[in-house]
Amino acid sequence: MNGRILLLNLVSTFLLLALVVTASAQTRTVGVSVGNKFRYSLTVSWSSNDPSATPPSYIVDANNTEWVELNVTAISGTLITTQGTTHLKNNTEITAVGTKDVNTGSGNMTMFLISANLTAGDSVYTSSSAIINETVPKWYSGVERDANHLDMTSSSGTQISGSDLYWDKMTGSLVEWLLETTNQTGTYTTTSSYAMQIISSNVWTVPEFPTWISALLILIAFTSATMVIARQRQLKDRSTKLCFFL
Repeated sequence: MNGRILLLNLVSTFLLLALVVTASAQTRTVGVSVGNKFRYSLTVSWSSNDPSATPPSYIVDANNTEWVELNVTAISGTLITTQGTTHLKNNTEITAVGTKDVNTGSGNMTMFLISANLTAGDSVYTSSSAIINETVPKWYSGVERDANHLDMTSSSGTQISGSDLYWDKMTGSLVEWLLETTNQTGTYTTTSSYAMQIISSNVWTVPEFPTWISALLILIAFTSATMVIARQRQLKDRSTKLCFFL
């Protein structure tokens, strides 16, 4: 059970290896609100040419996961509290409380939430040397959003980890995350990868037609219906006249 609850923070060990204390003048602001929800798909893979190696428990747990959801439950200054839900493929769910300070980066929610409106050159957190590489348009849940992109690599002993992350610029919420690790022990190589991507959120929805387009479509439909009715009446009148003169 503990291994499953750790699913929401299972990659924190790898990521913390890349974080060192640094300074940043960027103002940090919370971009989410209480009640905001973010749901993610999770895909994992693991392989090894070591005949004695077996997938760790968190890999097995991740393979049994259908989706992961974060629900913002409280905000105090730059500290965000969330309830994380891991929905397993057997329809059972596991919940855990998480926190993240989008200023300092402290908390157990790894990098799911960062400050809103960061730009290229800003550090992800004031206690981090990880720097936003660029802001690019990306499509998520049927909507194009500006996303802050971070690509970083870290190493520790025999292990090399690479992370490719995207956050929605306006809210600072994670929208895509690919983590790949390689462990080289002698001639044996073990690799694993985690891919998370947002699949739904109540923060943004698929855009509908603007009001003026909707009004125009209604007007066109009404006009077309009126013309059809008028034409039918003309044909009926002609039919009546023909019958009268016969």
